[in-house]
Amino acid sequence: MAELEAAGLSDVGLRDNNEDSFSIDETLQLYVVADGIGGHEAGEVASATAVAVIQREVQAWHDEGRKPGNMAGAVAGAIDKACAEVHALASGSGRGRMGTTVTMLLVEGSRAVMGHVGDSRLFQVRDGRVDQISTDHTLSAELFRGGMISREQIETHPHAHVLTRSLGGQPSVMVDSLQLELRAGDQYLLSSDGLNPATDDEDELLALIEEHRELPKLLAHLVARASDQGSRDNITGLILRVGGDVEGVAPTTAEVLRSVPLLSRLTVADLNHVVLAMEGQTHAAGDVIMPRGGEVGEMVVVLRGCLRWELSPGHYGDLKRGAGIGQTTLVRARRSPGELVATEDTQTLILTAAAFRRLVRRHQRLGVALLTALAEELSDWIDPDSDRGVAAPPKGLLIEF
Repeated sequence: MAELEAAGLSDVGLRDNNEDSFSIDETLQLYVVADGIGGHEAGEVASATAVAVIQREVQAWHDEGRKPGNMAGAVAGAIDKACAEVHALASGSGRGRMGTTVTMLLVEGSRAVMGHVGDSRLFQVRDGRVDQISTDHTLSAELFRGGMISREQIETHPHAHVLTRSLGGQPSVMVDSLQLELRAGDQYLLSSDGLNPATDDEDELLALIEEHRELPKLLAHLVARASDQGSRDNITGLILRVGGDVEGVAPTTAEVLRSVPLLSRLTVADLNHVVLAMEGQTHAAGDVIMPRGGEVGEMVVVLRGCLRWELSPGHYGDLKRGAGIGQTTLVRARRSPGELVATEDTQTLILTAAAFRRLVRRHQRLGVALLTALAEELSDWIDPDSDRGVAAPPKGLLIEF
């Protein structure tokens, strides 16, 4: 079980009342931030109700024997139940605009699942890098993802704060959920949009995080910075820090996948989507993963151990952690020109062509990134000035299959 330390802070800012809510439940290992919508009382009630319902539903999941394989379902179900209850409150009270955002993390062992609706945010801080894991559900963010405006225009666009998703407007809501692997030294920041001015500059955010090791002091500095930078909303932040020995810590699965050229430029969130789409397999020494001449429609990535790719006797290459093969077969199945065999006990991740197509359909931005990367790889392989297709080991062996 991961060692966790958490702290939260909410400030009214320039508003007359605070419509933000947050919760730290160390027993459930549940961390939630919600930003209410609807003005005085309505927003406060909506955010507080959402947080309370989520806690209740996660507690029920625990009491029923919590099935770790269904964490994402439990998270999405808890948020959807909160949406239904906020909607019922709004309908019964006549407060039509009552609603709330919600961003949460539920931790189980070395894994966590994000649940997210709206424009509150989740950031991961790891190895001197800050990554926004959540996706803003605002009209301006949608316009950016559609290529209609630039990244710099998102915050200044007239529709920067027009939500495309929230809890309470309808009885049900589509929930973004994502499974994450926790690592010693990780920090996760959950925030309402009032904290955005303190997080927009990632270098300055990282400098603050590295300067202040005490979480309450760090939050106080972040809130003060947001105010100084012109925040006009309630300001809420919650930080979760994963303890343990940072030295020699093993890379997460997503970090291993970043070594694969097809996946090297993906965001942290997109890499985790790919991880969830892949199937883990173990192979004993001597196992044949791809027989020569067999039809292949999958990409194989080595997590641990070694695979040997042999085109002909004496012409082979060894694939170790982070190496992948089979990228081109994700588009169309092909017969294998060589044999892929485990030379020692090996653990792999498999992305099938069917799973690849589902990723492209369900996550359009990720799909564009994957197809663009694949096109660039193919272009490089057929470049006459490149030696990547020359079957002359050890460099240039045809492993780009």
